[in-house]
Amino acid sequence: MKCFPDRLDSTLARGLAPVYVVAGPELLLVEESCDAIRRAAREAQIVERVVLEADGRFQWNELNSAGESLSLFATRRLIEVRLPTGKPGREGGAALRDWVQAERDDVLLLKCQAWDFKSEKAAWFTALDKQGVFVPCWTIKPHQMSQWIERRLAARGLKAERSACRFLADRLEGNLLAAAQEVERLALLHKRDTTLDVDTLRAAVADSARFDAFRLTELVLTGQAGAAVRCIRGLRESDTPMPMVVFALARELQVIQALHAVTPTMSMSQALTRFNVWKTRQAAVSQAASRMRPALVRQALGGLSDLDIQSKSNDKAAFWLGLERLCVALAVNDPERLAA
Repeated sequence: MKCFPDRLDSTLARGLAPVYVVAGPELLLVEESCDAIRRAAREAQIVERVVLEADGRFQWNELNSAGESLSLFATRRLIEVRLPTGKPGREGGAALRDWVQAERDDVLLLKCQAWDFKSEKAAWFTALDKQGVFVPCWTIKPHQMSQWIERRLAARGLKAERSACRFLADRLEGNLLAAAQEVERLALLHKRDTTLDVDTLRAAVADSARFDAFRLTELVLTGQAGAAVRCIRGLRESDTPMPMVVFALARELQVIQALHAVTPTMSMSQALTRFNVWKTRQAAVSQAASRMRPALVRQALGGLSDLDIQSKSNDKAAFWLGLERLCVALAVNDPERLAA
């Protein structure tokens, strides 16, 4: 049964299914959906959780072993299989089909960070879908963003004019994590049943300079050069403290530099866990680490050091122009732009 993330809570309220498949490219929705299932499991007195990381070295007989082993508390368990690629392969597909055919008491949660429509035709997926719930977490399209924000605000007890939701959607340019964080901030700032208009949102957003600085890093990591430049100009217009922007970018680049250093000897997923990268951001950081050359990252860190010194001078215009050049170079992976 297919159930979209915004209807998952009502589906869970009717009782737990034996199987859940949560998959799609929108990591925020994937994480929130998995959290909702884990919460429902706890409410159903499922206190034990087994997590299996189905990476390239995973042995699928571990899934069967997990199902056959005795529970520590002699109760039902939540068996969570994390399959980043969304493709279990022949052995994994057979193991998943065997799982549902065995009609176990435990609940299976299959979490996939990559997904395509072809996977929905696979025999293993069809077997799981018949027995449980499929939660597709697709990227919110630009024309859907304002409605998503409106529903999100309503869930937090706030109302908003449609023009206000469109304003926020345009400003966040499709960044779902940024939108979710902004909604949470608005919920803290305003009482329930408050109606938000464009002027209210514009005033609230103007105070979120710290958030915008970290949003810039997301645009750079995901290769959105044009959006990064527009974000920088917004930061400049709102008089965002320059050292704050330098810090946000430097922190991310230092993580990427560390990933470059350790990934020859460990998997990317292990490295991301080692350096405490949030799950909702792991895909963006991983892709950036794969896309950016180590030499470019070293050069950019040196450039940020120069910009930090420049931020303490009176030449603000040079700082912002230098920041634009550096961010574009990182977004398009072009070291020559840094040397220009």
